[in-house]
Amino acid sequence: MISLLIDTSNRPLSVALNKNCICLAEINTTVKKTHSATVMVYINQLFKMTGYNKKNIDRIIVARGPGSYTGVRIGVTVAKTLAYALRVPLYSVSSLAVIASSSNRTGILVPMFDGRRGNVYSAAYQVDQSEMSIRVTEGYRSLDALSEKLEEYPKQQSLLDGDEKFSEKIESYLHTVPRISTIERYVTMIREEDVHSMVPEYLKLSEAEKNWMERTQK
Repeated sequence: MISLLIDTSNRPLSVALNKNCICLAEINTTVKKTHSATVMVYINQLFKMTGYNKKNIDRIIVARGPGSYTGVRIGVTVAKTLAYALRVPLYSVSSLAVIASSSNRTGILVPMFDGRRGNVYSAAYQVDQSEMSIRVTEGYRSLDALSEKLEEYPKQQSLLDGDEKFSEKIESYLHTVPRISTIERYVTMIREEDVHSMVPEYLKLSEAEKNWMERTQK
């Protein structure tokens, strides 16, 4: 099985081609470039590197969020368009689970990234070499609220991009950026989607949505 995997949910970008869950080629970047201008360029480079083409793809896996509103939309839109055009199944995975799988660590792993206004997107997973399960649900919360939820896991490991501004507030962490090629071994984290009805999973309302709700509820 050939899988095309896409994650544009935050500043890092990760795309990969896997064969039977083993990475054939991947491109991972953390440079500040517009994902809409680069994601298809990088996907085409994967095909050139491997000798495969779009017709060889058996399924597509995309990070559904949370993350940057624009970033998540770009990845989901590209994945849905390709899945529809190629008539292949579409699957999704949490962007936080991708970070957890990318660390190559086991135990209680706590991926997080900046949600602004003093909050983070975060979760906690129990991870071993082939299984991952949720211990703290994926959510948008303050660091204090996250700390309270992690009190029963004293040996947890925080995973985040060391370039994030809020990293200064984390006493100890492992610098981790997403490599979506690593997620296929955790089959319970991957869910099948309907190509027509799938929507990004932001975990919080945008400012525009908040303003609209405030106006309509008056």
